[in-house]
Amino acid sequence: MKIIYINPSRIESGLDAIVKSPPLSLLAIAGMVPDHDAKLFDFKVDKYDEKQFRNELNRCDVAAITSLTPQVYHALEIAEIAKEQGCTTIIGGYHPTLAPEFVAKNDYVDFTVRGEGEHTFKEIIDYLNGNKKQTLLKDINGISYLNDHHEIIHNKERQIELNLDNFGMPRRELLKGKKYTTLGASTASIETSRGCPHNCKFCCIIKMWRNTDTKTTYRTKSILRIMQEIYDVDKKNSFIFFCEDNFTINVKRTNKILDTIIHSGINNKFYFSCQSRVDTLYRNPYLIEKLYKAGFRQIFLGIESVHQQSLDAMNKHNTTPEMVKHVVKSLRNLGISIFGGVIIGFPGETKRMVRQNIQNTIDLNLDVVQFTPITAFPGTPFYDEVKQEGKITSNNYKHYDLFHPMMKTDQLTSKEMYKLVVEAYAAFYMKSWLVNRGKEYVNPFGKFNWMFQNLGRLVKQMVFGGMSMLYSQGITTKQISNELKNKSELMKDVNLKNLEYIVQREMIETAQKMIIVNKAEAIKEQT
Repeated sequence: MKIIYINPSRIESGLDAIVKSPPLSLLAIAGMVPDHDAKLFDFKVDKYDEKQFRNELNRCDVAAITSLTPQVYHALEIAEIAKEQGCTTIIGGYHPTLAPEFVAKNDYVDFTVRGEGEHTFKEIIDYLNGNKKQTLLKDINGISYLNDHHEIIHNKERQIELNLDNFGMPRRELLKGKKYTTLGASTASIETSRGCPHNCKFCCIIKMWRNTDTKTTYRTKSILRIMQEIYDVDKKNSFIFFCEDNFTINVKRTNKILDTIIHSGINNKFYFSCQSRVDTLYRNPYLIEKLYKAGFRQIFLGIESVHQQSLDAMNKHNTTPEMVKHVVKSLRNLGISIFGGVIIGFPGETKRMVRQNIQNTIDLNLDVVQFTPITAFPGTPFYDEVKQEGKITSNNYKHYDLFHPMMKTDQLTSKEMYKLVVEAYAAFYMKSWLVNRGKEYVNPFGKFNWMFQNLGRLVKQMVFGGMSMLYSQGITTKQISNELKNKSELMKDVNLKNLEYIVQREMIETAQKMIIVNKAEAIKEQT
């Protein structure tokens, strides 16, 4: 059989123009059926011509499509075209997992894959390709589909694979001829783990990588498998991005990976990038040095907010704004660039508090920042909560792109939130950002001289891609408020309020402990 793997386009907004990563999920499922002919079409990097695309689909038996929430409308359009050309259509990914009925109700979608897709996809392909095992459709776990009566059938959920090494190697040969770049550097992606031990109510990872009847929340690949995948990456790439939610969740394991990379010498072939947490790096400062030694030159950190009350509400009570400053300084002192994530409009934050977040981000001197309006994705407890409170302002999934607000809070309307997102991008990128980055990256003898070889592509991608995108969305310095321009007045009370909040929190915690102790003593006296 011939299978075409398709990554739909996204709504071009925010930082989409400067972050174009390969669709690792499609390479992974392709690795489960290596004996079948395969082609990858990625709307993010491939030139699209409808006639040629239809001709290609006409030569294929199956169209396998992935979809994030903001991609879902385009994914369904692709499925309809593929169906017209005679393909069997399969859609999987985050949105089909979070909202399977929205996808499965369409006549041109044959199979909707929920959750982890590797084993499910292989069983579907085997079923379509002669069905030698005589499998019944109802016995393929993890799929939803329409029956003959146009009713949506949800088969049992697919049990997650406990040993990730059992999956086939991603078919990276499908990337040949395609250019994926992040901040000007050619980039490949590797996944070393799945899931997260935390339980944040607004997170999609829980729904994607967990079963409802198991306590398993986090799984890893072996060091041997990780190194096999690294060596499998095309040496033309400058960077390898470890794309899991948090590469440093298990510090002991992270140490083993870093030691293996260093001893192998592969850090002389590639630079590396990953996502981490501020509290982990703060409590394990030696890890920063080791990350640098292993060739890590970009780290993504969830900065989120300068307000302790918000960090606590996000389940980041182990992180403080002072810790953020310390970790950011430690990383940048070594020449490790930081991609920061900041949330705009977290419940409880006023316009002034959001602008304090923006100014704090500027003061941190981060290399790149994504400002994200607080977003409730369907299928998460957070979505159910805000929907019940009547705070969902848009059911258009194009607005779930981490740039356009889809909800309101008690403090901010969605319109006010959008203006603050625009203001954040304008204040961070359109004042002194380009000059500051230029001073660091142009210097061939400086800490960031590793960026020098990619400088031309970085300028092209940032100026002609990122900046032009911001301008096309009407983002200019005119959107910067007078309040944000007056830094000394804006930031004067932030530290004091955080201190007051922490003292109040500690007093409550102490009181709660005293109550528990008193109850225990009372029970002891009675017995």
